[in-house]
Amino acid sequence: MTVVRVDDVAPRPWANGGGTTRELLRADDGSWRISLADVVSDGPFSVFAGRHRLLTVVEGAVLSLDVDGETRVVEPLRPFAFAGDAGVVASVPEGAVRVLNVIADPGVLAHVTVLELGRTSALPLAADQAAYVVTGAERGTLVAGPGEVGGRCTVAVVTLEPVG
Repeated sequence: MTVVRVDDVAPRPWANGGGTTRELLRADDGSWRISLADVVSDGPFSVFAGRHRLLTVVEGAVLSLDVDGETRVVEPLRPFAFAGDAGVVASVPEGAVRVLNVIADPGVLAHVTVLELGRTSALPLAADQAAYVVTGAERGTLVAGPGEVGGRCTVAVVTLEPVG
């Protein structure tokens, strides 16, 4: 089991200055990565050509995204998928947000499922899963399987399955 505490990962500024990111976990072959980004001002997202993206607001109100000319409002704890080549401009109408990002090659199918666990619950994680703890005693921690997350908390579970 791998445990990554967000506070132990130094933030790096985006090239456009619109926020910072912390890379929490990456595949050895670079086929996917999980990161946490702070979006503090309006502006464009980076392009990840040939990849797909999945983001989940884990702190803050809402994130408004203009994706190739179509406006989408991303609410907290509701995963939103889009193409890495899309032209994306973000706005933070109600203030800064923190998002869990999954960026993957086409050979990896990424899912994010948000779950609430009770105080006596234990959620087993397979080798292709990681759970970011959104609320609870271990808030701000990413746990990568095989392993488990337990106790009263809300988690965003990332599953990364090879295609084919």
